Amino acid sequence: MELDREEILEALRRVALSKPNDAISLALQPGDAHAGSLDLWGVSEFKINSAGSVEVKFLDRIKAISLLLECAGGGEDSMSALLNALEAEDG
Repeated sequence: MELDREEILEALRRVALSKPNDAISLALQPGDAHAGSLDLWGVSEFKINSAGSVEVKFLDRIKAISLLLECAGGGEDSMSALLNALEAEDG
């Protein structure tokens, strides 16, 4: 499977903007959640041990933002363009 640049940038954007709310809801009430409808883009690991303890590890959002900025060419103009694009996608 070959990913193109836009797919990679979209995945980075989703990681950068992912909120922990759905992962926390899933950890606290696993039976109530439908995993297919949750925003779990920011989750790197989700474990439930035999005692019922839950461990959630999140991806590095700062790293994702940094990679997006790097792909945009770096610098102040790129930062402004990146922020504008992220705000447009989020709103």
